[in-house]
Amino acid sequence: MAWLVRIGWFLVRLPAEVGNAHLTEFLDRTATAARPAAGGSTDADVAAAADRVVRLRTPLLKLPWLRHRNTCYVRALTLLRFLDARGRDVRFNIAAEWFDKPGGVLRGHAWITVNGEIVDGPPEVDSHDRLQPITIEIGREARRRAQKPRGGQGTA
Repeated sequence: MAWLVRIGWFLVRLPAEVGNAHLTEFLDRTATAARPAAGGSTDADVAAAADRVVRLRTPLLKLPWLRHRNTCYVRALTLLRFLDARGRDVRFNIAAEWFDKPGGVLRGHAWITVNGEIVDGPPEVDSHDRLQPITIEIGREARRRAQKPRGGQGTA
């Protein structure tokens, strides 16, 4: 129940959190926040942890006051925030899709991969021929902050 509340609070606060930070800082903070333990270290345990986050997130995004936030971006960010991937390579992927129609149509998509495998994403990500990926490095801000000396330590 506690993680359901935490996921719900994350969904409520998400627009303000994204609006008050640079995207890379927000993604760094999101990717390194506390999360529920996967319960084991196998690929099946990580898949079960992803399923648990999706299972908790889905009814929250059906609530009338959160329904308008049920987008691939919010779903991917929620999984990024709460998935315990046990040290695996987790990526927040975004891409643009261009439709050749009069006036042109540009749509965006977001999804999560773990070790290169799609964990949760819209159906469009299966047909990569129309998608133009956009890469955002996650972890750079966290590494930079960890290397800074604290309180004058390490300086002469």
